[in-house]
Amino acid sequence: MSFDCVVIGGGAAGMMAAIQCKENNMQTVIIEHTAKLGTKILKTGNGKCNFSNTFMTKEMYQDNNADYAVGIINRFNVDDTIHFFENLSVYKKERNGYLYPRSEMAASVALALTGRIQALDIPVFFETSVKRIDSAGSEYVLQLEGAKTNTIKTKTVILACGSAASPSSGSDGSGYKLVKKLGIKVVKPLPALTALESDKKNMKLATGVRAYGNVKIMAAGRVVAEDTGEIQFTDYGISGIPVFQVSRFAVRAMEEGQRVEALVDVAADISEDELVSMIKCAVGTRKQQSVSESLSGIFNKKLVIMICKDIGIEGNSSASDMDDDICQKLVRHMKSLRYHITGYKGNDYAQVCQGGVNVSELNDNLESVNNPGIFFAGELVDIDGRCGGYNLQWAWSSGVVAAKSAFDYCNRQE
Repeated sequence: MSFDCVVIGGGAAGMMAAIQCKENNMQTVIIEHTAKLGTKILKTGNGKCNFSNTFMTKEMYQDNNADYAVGIINRFNVDDTIHFFENLSVYKKERNGYLYPRSEMAASVALALTGRIQALDIPVFFETSVKRIDSAGSEYVLQLEGAKTNTIKTKTVILACGSAASPSSGSDGSGYKLVKKLGIKVVKPLPALTALESDKKNMKLATGVRAYGNVKIMAAGRVVAEDTGEIQFTDYGISGIPVFQVSRFAVRAMEEGQRVEALVDVAADISEDELVSMIKCAVGTRKQQSVSESLSGIFNKKLVIMICKDIGIEGNSSASDMDDDICQKLVRHMKSLRYHITGYKGNDYAQVCQGGVNVSELNDNLESVNNPGIFFAGELVDIDGRCGGYNLQWAWSSGVVAAKSAFDYCNRQE
């Protein structure tokens, strides 16, 4: 059994790559080690699939490989992505630059891709793993497990096996082992876009609270990242989109043995002086109530109770006991809640990984420098973006570029 291209992995990048290959008349097969294509797509955007973003700059990619990522994305950009999905009758809905299918159902995107694969009659080997990739002259021989045949031959291979994040969707990190067998360097994969754990005293008092705020990550005493948005306060630490956005920096710093703290400003949209004035007014006009009740028009009561506890007063104590000094102290704490970060939610929770195939191992066409004819796409590569459709855009773009590069490679061999 011989093919022009074998695509390993049936996620976003793998399906896109396979479609592009077959549309270029390449004999193509997808090898997927689970029983279904596109499982992880169904989880994206809280089930709505934020498939791209109109605000596309290199700052949206959070490592030293941002220039490489944008170079690939420019070859199949956001407009190209919109056009591709419109041709599959998936129309966009835009919200502040965030792009979703008009149905706001992730299944719409997955079904469009699997439908195109069926229409192109691309074979899929389900519940099949690739154990080895061996060079055999101008071809590669893949050793399979779980298929009816033990080996297949191919002119090119596109590895789109995903990362180790969200293993329940099939991204179990097995692709890294396969890559290492090829002698390709892999940057240690670590969770990104994940929640952070803390040993902060009293934090459980605010469990379940969601509040607009700013979070800064301090590593070895300096700010390495910050973001603003709705922060979720949990019984283990902090979560929410802004925490996800900065988490990779906290995780990497912890991996390097640095002390990491998160500074949370729960009134990021209010100046310190303005907040002092608001709090003095609230406790002054509602003296008959508790501190947490008097401030409930500004902050969630549970959050106030936690912060009061931090500074040594009870949130249920009388507002009439709040003098100017206590108000000032309360505001300073609200503007800089300090969380000592002791850990992070692992791959079961993380949306993507940082780390993966080192881009120094690849040329500008996503081809292995030392293994001609082997290409890479998606999360397997050491590229990770912010929340907001950036990781899926990388999947679409890298899938297309890898496929076109594989097509060009085959033509050069003839």
